[in-house]
Amino acid sequence: MPDFRSVRAVSILVATVLVLSACARGDDRPYVGGGLDRDPLEALWHLRAGLNVAALSCQGKGRKSVRDAYHRLLSKHRSALDQAYKAEEQRHGKVGLDRHQTSLYNRFSNQRRPARFCKAAASIAGRANGMDSTRLTSNSRKLLGELQSHLR
Repeated sequence: MPDFRSVRAVSILVATVLVLSACARGDDRPYVGGGLDRDPLEALWHLRAGLNVAALSCQGKGRKSVRDAYHRLLSKHRSALDQAYKAEEQRHGKVGLDRHQTSLYNRFSNQRRPARFCKAAASIAGRANGMDSTRLTSNSRKLLGELQSHLR
C-alpha cells in the first residue's frame, strides 16, 4: 500500500513545477482580470500597476523612460488612485490583494519586446497625465487594453 504522505508530496512537487514552468513560458494573451477590470476603478488600478512596472523596468538598453511620467501620474491622480486602491482592497481583501498585485506585476514584467512596451507605456502615461482624473478613470479600460497589447 502506498504511503499517502509521499504521494501527496510528489503531487505538490509536480503541481509546483507545472505552475513555475507555465510562469516561465509566458502567455500570448494580454492580462485580463477575469472580467474584473470591466469596472473603471479596477482598470485604473491595473493600469497603475502596469505603469509602475514600466517605471521600474524601462531604463537603459534603448528603452524609453516612464519614471518621470509615472511619478507625475501618482501625484496628479492621487485621489482617484486612492479610490481605486480602496475598491481593490474591498474586492480582494488584504491577503487576496497581495496575491492579486503579485499576479499583476508578474504579468506586466513578462514583456516579449521590452523596448516596444516601454514606448507604449511612456505614451500612455503622458496621455494619462493630460487628462483630469474623471476622464482618466473613464478611459482606463481603453488605456489598459492598449498597454496589455504591447506585452506580446
